Amino acid sequence: MSESFTPSYLKNQKTRKVRVWGKGQFTIPAEIRERLDIKEDSYLEVFQVGRAIVLTPERLVVKELADSFQKEMNKNGIDLEQLLQELREGSHEYETD
Repeated sequence: MSESFTPSYLKNQKTRKVRVWGKGQFTIPAEIRERLDIKEDSYLEVFQVGRAIVLTPERLVVKELADSFQKEMNKNGIDLEQLLQELREGSHEYETD
């Protein structure tokens, strides 16, 4: 059994596993959709950061996203170099409930 690794920037976050099915589709967990007010037929912006996929509600602009990331990093005592190093370490398995 492989040992699970949770990057430090996710330690205070509740993570979920979702299954990808036909044509790359997956379901965003209901609690996340509710918190972000994502409704049926909403549009999301999708981009790649290293080996991560980031989805944001269309109304969230890049500045707001950068500010949000910076706030979370500061709250968790993470600097950019540490984050980049952990992303470079390769594939990560995230713990689920």
